[in-house]
Amino acid sequence: MRAALERVRTSVKDRLEGMDASRLGALRLDVLGRSGELTRLLRQLGAVDAAERPAIGQLANEVRREVEAAIAERAQELQSGDLERRLASEQIDMTAPGVPVRVGHLHPTMTVERELREILHAFGFEVFEGPEIEDDWWNFEALNIPPDHPARDLWDTLYVAEPGSWEAGDPRPAEDGTILRTHTSPVQIRAMRTLAPPIRVIMPGRCFRYEAVDASHNFEFFQVEGLVVDRDTSLADLKGMLEEFARALYGDGTKTRFRPGYYPFTEPSVAFDIGCLVCGGSGCAACKRSGWMTILGAGMVHPVVLRNGGLDPDEYQGYAWGMGLDRITLLRYGIADLRLLMGADLRFVTQFSEGR
Repeated sequence: MRAALERVRTSVKDRLEGMDASRLGALRLDVLGRSGELTRLLRQLGAVDAAERPAIGQLANEVRREVEAAIAERAQELQSGDLERRLASEQIDMTAPGVPVRVGHLHPTMTVERELREILHAFGFEVFEGPEIEDDWWNFEALNIPPDHPARDLWDTLYVAEPGSWEAGDPRPAEDGTILRTHTSPVQIRAMRTLAPPIRVIMPGRCFRYEAVDASHNFEFFQVEGLVVDRDTSLADLKGMLEEFARALYGDGTKTRFRPGYYPFTEPSVAFDIGCLVCGGSGCAACKRSGWMTILGAGMVHPVVLRNGGLDPDEYQGYAWGMGLDRITLLRYGIADLRLLMGADLRFVTQFSEGR
């Protein structure tokens, strides 16, 4: 019996060397299980001579404790080794270059709009916005464009069909039909009715017209308008503000000029030109050989518009101006076709993102 117990002790130590975790459980069952080798020897203690039984029993318990301790120690070694290997495999090399992450960016039109906002904010303007869906009065009549005014031919209006706004067999909506705004000028009326003078606001926004899509036109476009109303505002103030605005946007050496113009909601009206950004004023196809590019229209707010805005034209006067944001973007980046801005080709629009 004594020799058999010593063999179990030696055998377990030999088998544990190099044993992996998958076989450790099987060894425990082979030695300590209900049918294990050591368990069978312990069951034979009754057949041992009574004089030797205490010593053999003590040896058997000692072997059992050693076997259990050896198996537990090996299990701990295997667990520690697995942890070390896992930590080594998951180690982060802080000197390795980072993986570039593809991030979003601003559309060129939005980039230019933000720049315009920053420039005009420095001039004391705040942003005022209005709805993109208007009715006929806000979009036309309030701006001195009555139903029979020939200036309405300049705006190819998109009408919104609503219950009761269409008559049977009539291809045109009723006179009071709801429309998609054709310009951001209706926001001028809303600003005058909401804010108390002095007023100094810009009105960026999206507009819609029923136009054929080509290199310079689209049925959806963006505008930025400005409005200043005070007691002693003059055309000279408008001229000075626009000249400073052009220099801030295009550089100190930008040439400017004013030409007579016509808009129903301003009187007098002017067109504001800058020296051609392509040819420098020598004449090219972009400026139609004139050396000048028109970037916006402006003028003194018409008394009718002031009155419809809830202000007394005998007490207040103001000036307004408006520009096509898409055109400004084309000029800024030298883009020849408006449709490129409206497309979904990321290869094109991402080349104008910051840092490129």
